[in-house]
Amino acid sequence: MGNKIEITREKWRRLRKTSTFHDIVLFFVFVAVATLFWVILALNDNAQDSINVKVAINNCPDSVTFISDIPEKLHVTVRDKGTNLWRNHYRHPTMGINFKEFASKGILHYSKNDIVASLKTIFGSGAQIVSISQDSIHLAYTTNKGRRVPVVVNGDATAASGSVIEGRMRPRPSNVLVYGDVELTDTIHKVYTEPLMLAELSETTTVEVKIRKIPGVRIMPSVVSVTVPVEPLVKKEALITITPVNVPRGKSLLLFPSKVPVEYYVAMSRLDDDDDPSIEVYADYNSINDASDGKINVRVVRYPERLKNLSLKSDSVEFTVVRN
Repeated sequence: MGNKIEITREKWRRLRKTSTFHDIVLFFVFVAVATLFWVILALNDNAQDSINVKVAINNCPDSVTFISDIPEKLHVTVRDKGTNLWRNHYRHPTMGINFKEFASKGILHYSKNDIVASLKTIFGSGAQIVSISQDSIHLAYTTNKGRRVPVVVNGDATAASGSVIEGRMRPRPSNVLVYGDVELTDTIHKVYTEPLMLAELSETTTVEVKIRKIPGVRIMPSVVSVTVPVEPLVKKEALITITPVNVPRGKSLLLFPSKVPVEYYVAMSRLDDDDDPSIEVYADYNSINDASDGKINVRVVRYPERLKNLSLKSDSVEFTVVRN
């Protein structure tokens, strides 16, 4: 291995001493110099390009809240020397608007002439402003304090098989501040999220959702986190007392057995809950005429929605009618 490396080095030393090698090196040097001169000349020619200019509001009091959305940036098409355009691309230009100079009576107005004058300052007097994405900036603002209102989730969610949505969708924060004219904000008692549809959830899920905008009002924050609580379903069984109904006066309906087993599914967190009092099973005296083999049908008439797939393990029991 060492001999091969030494042989390779010797070949390289011989190659460097040849005139052919020197000619090749000289050729590439000339190509590099020519390319450099070409780039310099090209950059000194006039060119046209689109540049993003950030927008910043300066000297704005803390008591001010903008109702209108402040544009993040302007797309400006500029014609200038290539070197200037290249430099402006990488220095991230920002157009500052002095709040105290251009704001009055709830409106900040920055005209097209103001924008062009600012851009001339940024790009230089030799630059030609070809087009601007926004002719003027017109922003409404208020100095009124925000009014706190609750957030209502406008959405629907379904759980995957074997799971259940246990509880309401919870927004965080649960309250937001609304800013604007007092006459308007006083009429707002709640705000709603944009529509949210989630399906086949198998675990607790949190998503970011925008608050639905209200004309003339600023809502802060404008985005909330919505959590959908999802739990696995677990199987439960219970013995429920059968209640005779429609029994005539002077008679009693005796049932054997007096309790019937039911099975159902609940969220895991409710496994230890006492569900028996909330489940009602009836035996209707009026169905005796339809009874066969000395048995009367029983049926579940009421149970909470949180109990899923509830069913009777036996739908009839033996009975006897006794006169009192």
